[in-house]
Amino acid sequence: MRKHGRAVGANGCVSGIDISGDLIALCRSRDPPDFLSYAVGDATDIAQPDAAFDVVVCTQVAEYVPDIDCVLAETFRVLRPGGRAVVVATDWDGVVWHSEKPERMAAMMKSGESHCAHPRLPRSLPNRLVHAGFQLDGASVFPILNLQWHDDTYSKGLAALMRDFVGRKNELPADDPKQWYDEFARLNEAGQYFFSSNRYIFRARKTVG
Repeated sequence: MRKHGRAVGANGCVSGIDISGDLIALCRSRDPPDFLSYAVGDATDIAQPDAAFDVVVCTQVAEYVPDIDCVLAETFRVLRPGGRAVVVATDWDGVVWHSEKPERMAAMMKSGESHCAHPRLPRSLPNRLVHAGFQLDGASVFPILNLQWHDDTYSKGLAALMRDFVGRKNELPADDPKQWYDEFARLNEAGQYFFSSNRYIFRARKTVG
């Protein structure tokens, strides 16, 4: 956010919204500069006037909102003509973990995909953006590759969330989520840990006229 704020210049501003009040409170506690503000907000009902922004960035949010087309419509509305949108999402079928228990891994991933409303959103995003009125300017992939298991890796944090989420669902044998998680430390000690995921980045523009 601070980097984006410096890019808009002395007269610009950056606004961050999230539906989580706890997250917004954390962001505000970090003493943001004057050009940067945070507010609790809903991506399907953005509390900003039409054509208020030059750029809208939606990172790892859209797949969690059931009415994704409303999110894109609101994004289109608050952009000025010629404004740009960047939408980042994960296809959860492309999340790859090595395991010596492939059947358990498959069951965990299947159970865990319901943590978001659209686990395969990138496959339909180009068409959805065009349907919302955007011109699609391109797409790219940001890969995440972890060959080690430690606290600074993305995959360790994700694994803890998956373990807890699947455990609460009670769809699998009670010990499976914990054993699934604990296997990664053993694989790491043996030099066999592997995690890979892709984030898909779509760039679009609100055309003039």
